[in-house]
Amino acid sequence: MATNTTTQLSRQPRGIVRLNGAAIEGWTSFEVNNNNYYSADTFRVVFVASLLPSDRDKAWFSEQTDMYVELFAGEPADPTSYSAAELKSWIYGQVDEISFDPVAGTIEVSGRDLTRVFIDAKTTQKWVNLTSSQIAAQLATSHGLTPVVTATTTKAGKFYEIDHSSMADSRSEWDILCFLAANEGFIVYVRGQSLYFGPPPDANTTPFQLIWVEDANGGSPSANFEQLMCTRTLTVSRGIQVVIRSWNAKQQKGFVAQYPAKAKTIQAGQSGIAGGVQIYSRIVPNLTQEQATQMAQKLYAQLVQHEMKISFEMPPDDALDTNSVIQLTGTGTAYDQLYYPDSITRAMSFDGGWTMHVTAKNHSPESEVQAT
Repeated sequence: MATNTTTQLSRQPRGIVRLNGAAIEGWTSFEVNNNNYYSADTFRVVFVASLLPSDRDKAWFSEQTDMYVELFAGEPADPTSYSAAELKSWIYGQVDEISFDPVAGTIEVSGRDLTRVFIDAKTTQKWVNLTSSQIAAQLATSHGLTPVVTATTTKAGKFYEIDHSSMADSRSEWDILCFLAANEGFIVYVRGQSLYFGPPPDANTTPFQLIWVEDANGGSPSANFEQLMCTRTLTVSRGIQVVIRSWNAKQQKGFVAQYPAKAKTIQAGQSGIAGGVQIYSRIVPNLTQEQATQMAQKLYAQLVQHEMKISFEMPPDDALDTNSVIQLTGTGTAYDQLYYPDSITRAMSFDGGWTMHVTAKNHSPESEVQAT
């Protein structure tokens, strides 16, 4: 069992690195980046060649053609004696690259979580008579993953009619899963050895709190985080409009959908169309008018999330993941609101300890499209 001790902001964090299911000594640092939906999580581990066990030395690494890594970290009750069962598994993935630096005497392995099995697999299969959830479950089991899937009722053939070009050609299985999830209003992601396909997190659930407290007597403020940067993207805050154009071959008609539909409904920054509103245009084949409008609304919702952003650092907290909702309070600014994580990077090393860096985004409540 690998037992690395680090000095860090939290108490006594510990880590374990497993290669192909067995713990290995000799690592000096690792990093895990949990991304937002629709992309693979990534990892990186650095080993000191001279500290590797004899049966898995630098020569052994140089000969490997396939390798799986699992990274564990946490704070066990007894930091001098613990197992992987007492720590949290932050990623299970397959190595993409092994790099050897003979000058520095280090070996670095990097790769992606099991999202990669779907990204790397191309298919022309259409599954016309299966529902989205049935397709997700079938793809998961075909790669040995456990499907954690919310049942759906619409057959995939219906989605071919909506966007034939997204489903007819040879595409990655991950593109297909993301396409189906978008049409269902779902999210899709991989954690460990399971594929999750279901509704996004509920904004009404208890949020993860970032708390800034000003001292009433003019003293130093306090916070439950180490660093915080808040940013507002003015291109979005001035107002945006999404335009979807579509030619429906079946109906032999063209459709244009705009959202927001009228200048007076674009409230962000109190801007009008003539006041610098950014237009986002997209051409999507074979939509009806209703489908084009729905797509414009969905794309608008995605775009305005980029308006308000935060990034912060704090000791790692197991309660925070990419499914969380984050609430910032106490700054006395428009930045005090809800955010959704983009990425969470956790790193463990002898020098830096156990650290966490988070980026998140949401749109200002003032940027909501107002009813007319």
